[in-house]
Amino acid sequence: MSCRLAIVGGGPLCTYALERLAALLRNASLAEDLQITVFERSGWFGAGVPHSDSQPPTSYMNRVAGQIAFGADECSADQSELLPPGLRPTFIEWCRARHHETSDPQFDLDPRDVPKRFLHGLALRDIFYRYVELLRSIDGVTVDLKSLEVVDVKATDAEDPAFEMSAGGDWIPVDRILFATGHSRNRFQQGSDRARLLQHAKDSPRGRYVIHPYPLDKELTPEAVPPGSVVGVLGLGLTAIDVFLFLTEGRGGRFERSSDSGFAYIPSGQEPTSVIGVGPSGMLPSCRPDNLKVGRSELQHRGVFLTTEAIDRLRESAGVPMDLYGEAVRQLDFDSQVFPLVILEMAYVYYRTLLGELFAKELQRATNRVYREFLNDPPSSQSTGIAQLLQPVNDCFDAAVKSGLKAISAEDRFDWQAILNPLPEEEPCSGERWRDQTIEVLRRDIANATEGNIHNPVKAACDGVWRDLRGVLSAAVDYGGLTAESQRSFLAAHLRYYNRLSNGAGLEAMRKVLALTESGLLDISVGPRPVVTPSSGDQPFQIHGTNTGVVRHAEVLVEGRMHPFHAANDATSLYPNLLRRGVARMWRNPGPSVDQDCIPGGIALTVDSHPIASSGDVDPRLTFLGAPAEGVRSFQLSVARPQSDSDVLRHVSRWANEIVADVSVGSRTAVRD
Repeated sequence: MSCRLAIVGGGPLCTYALERLAALLRNASLAEDLQITVFERSGWFGAGVPHSDSQPPTSYMNRVAGQIAFGADECSADQSELLPPGLRPTFIEWCRARHHETSDPQFDLDPRDVPKRFLHGLALRDIFYRYVELLRSIDGVTVDLKSLEVVDVKATDAEDPAFEMSAGGDWIPVDRILFATGHSRNRFQQGSDRARLLQHAKDSPRGRYVIHPYPLDKELTPEAVPPGSVVGVLGLGLTAIDVFLFLTEGRGGRFERSSDSGFAYIPSGQEPTSVIGVGPSGMLPSCRPDNLKVGRSELQHRGVFLTTEAIDRLRESAGVPMDLYGEAVRQLDFDSQVFPLVILEMAYVYYRTLLGELFAKELQRATNRVYREFLNDPPSSQSTGIAQLLQPVNDCFDAAVKSGLKAISAEDRFDWQAILNPLPEEEPCSGERWRDQTIEVLRRDIANATEGNIHNPVKAACDGVWRDLRGVLSAAVDYGGLTAESQRSFLAAHLRYYNRLSNGAGLEAMRKVLALTESGLLDISVGPRPVVTPSSGDQPFQIHGTNTGVVRHAEVLVEGRMHPFHAANDATSLYPNLLRRGVARMWRNPGPSVDQDCIPGGIALTVDSHPIASSGDVDPRLTFLGAPAEGVRSFQLSVARPQSDSDVLRHVSRWANEIVADVSVGSRTAVRD
């Protein structure tokens, strides 16, 4: 007998999964053979398309080289089996080995360097095939790689096979399936603004609409985006930055160092004449600071006020009872009950960085009473909660200013609103004014980022809370931890704060974006709340800034955002078919009525990542990790980190332990006839 395991999606998650299987199976006593088949439709095994080594050299990662792993290590929660260190290099160790072998300077990275994305792809693919060979060397284990797209899965009435998968025109029998499909593409809903724009592009002789920019070299060719054209990029985040740099530097433009350590852009003549960047807030992401915490886990911030214990206490005192898929949950309101703690924690880190540990201890002592009162009886208003929690903080700061402690003044006061919203959308202004303010904010932000995440108070607060305490945010949000209305607010507003404040691009990329903005080639004057509509003439799209009044016209639109996962709207056939067959169903956070439910787009899953079928049954033979779990869990598309008990690796490890237990001697299913 043999167990047929299919892994759908051969990108980074699959690489992590193979590492765990290789570590666990090396010393397992198998009761049956294990046949592993990996399906990756792109053929880029180990990396997938967004992380592939085919990415252009203009695209950067948004984390430093020293914070990228490919498997579990000594800090992982599950340390039952680890590969020898030489078989599980981190990214920086892999780069050093390649540099030693080749002397190629592209591999000569410092742990604090932000690498080009294609280097990560090279490493992923190399490590993936190492793990494949390790698995193939184990008696009873086979690994097949198929460059095919899985389009359907159906359960059978028999135990053998349990499922059949449709791929390449054939139905393939399998026993267990891991879905690790990564980034997705959505279908535009009929009648939506995006659908109307796409149809207008098709009907217009000069109109083009690139609905997904990756692979950049295939989607943003000179034919798709001609030199001299005007391009509207819908997005201002990481994907949009990839687009900005590919259409400029990738077209032969150059960034030359200026005297102030910034860049000046020298065009090649092959670029668009104008790239109009627009997004809901009108703001570019904050720059990731120089990461001085790399390799020093003691510098990671541990929550003082924003802790899992505080979240638990809030659930006891103020949580709203809800039955969710048979589990009792006490739901919170993020705006009024959790967000004030986020702000208090930011203030604490800010002042500790600015004024030192002694002041931080005094601040903690002074805040203790109102903090406990808040946990026992949080006010219903966000503004009231924040004001109550910050009052003793402000009193401590005022006393420090009055006493002459260090060289500080009232201007150094912690201002959370200025950090979260440096350009208030409520104040109408001209496009020129918006552009100038954006440049000023970006220059100041880059200067802060240069000081690093443990020396600059603003960057320390953003990095220490929104990034280091991401697990606490997950504890508040995941598995229906918030009410339906609050989860919608979290996804619409607070997740944007997380992305902009702590998940932006690195210093070099943001300096280049600043240079493009200063040169005028990147036009961000449209500002917040843009409206894009069909137009007539040679430039068939109109972009209107409702706050600035700016009107621009473009002949090409490019989606500058990765599509959020949505099983029902997925552009491939797989997830709609799973829903149609009842193998899986959409996860819903119930509201007061059905039409008020929050439906983020992910699959309904148990804490073990197994799907809850339309019948309500749970099938442990199916597992969904990564994008399909978004909405049920948070931050699921993160790259694994070393020496951190990475959350993504924890879920992979739980799945691998189940697989190995299933095929090992003495297991319940391993002795089936």
